[in-house]
Formats: sequence, C-alpha cells, structure tokens
Amino acid sequence: MPDPRRRRGRRHPLPYVLTVAACAVLAGAKSLTAIAEWAADASDRLLFCCGAALCDPDRPFRAPSEATMRRVLQRIDGDAFDAAIGGWLTARAAVSRAAARGRLLARRRRTRWARADRSHPSPAPRPC
Repeated sequence: MPDPRRRRGRRHPLPYVLTVAACAVLAGAKSLTAIAEWAADASDRLLFCCGAALCDPDRPFRAPSEATMRRVLQRIDGDAFDAAIGGWLTARAAVSRAAARGRLLARRRRTRWARADRSHPSPAPRPC
C-alpha cells in the first residue's frame, strides 16, 4: 500500500500509524481525537508491538499526533486499505487453520501411540 505522504518529514512509518489507529478503534475510539488520545496514553511496550521506532531516551517510543493520524487516514486509499486488511486476515486465517489442523493431527498421533503402548505391556525393569 503506497504512503500518501511526502518522503520528507515523515516521522512514523505508514504501517505503524495504521496499526495504532486500528488498535485504537478496536479499543473503542470513535473519532480522530479519541484515536490520538488512545495512542498518547498507550504504553511503550504497546507502541513497540505496533511498530514504533526508537526516537529519544526520554520517551523511547512516540505515538503519532492527532494531526498525523488525520492526514494519513484522510489521504489513504480506502479500497486499497480494505484490500490489504482483507488479504492479511485471509492469510492469518489460513495459517490458523493449518496450525489447528497440525495440532489436531499431533493429538491424534499421541492418542494412537498411547493406545498402542497400553496394548503392549512394557518389560519389567531389571534389578541393578
């Protein structure tokens, strides 16, 4: 997804701004002001997990300002953003299904081996 901002003066990468905005909306933010307030109150660990870059030692991770959020969210192509999120969710669902299938197969193998072990008594331990 292309970044609609000019290259000069970018402080935050586009994926980071969009991730913070999405997290804020999922947390209940309903306006740009609420999104920016949520981001400002977010912990450094959460900002790091969203993709924040190290800025300065006083406040290691900075949240995007309300103006940055507004500019980015107004300028991005909504259809491209929707397609990107939809593709990501589809890929995550496929990975989750594959992982669940793998766990199910592993559980079946362990159960089968446990049944096989019970049907054949193990040899008695040898005395020392």
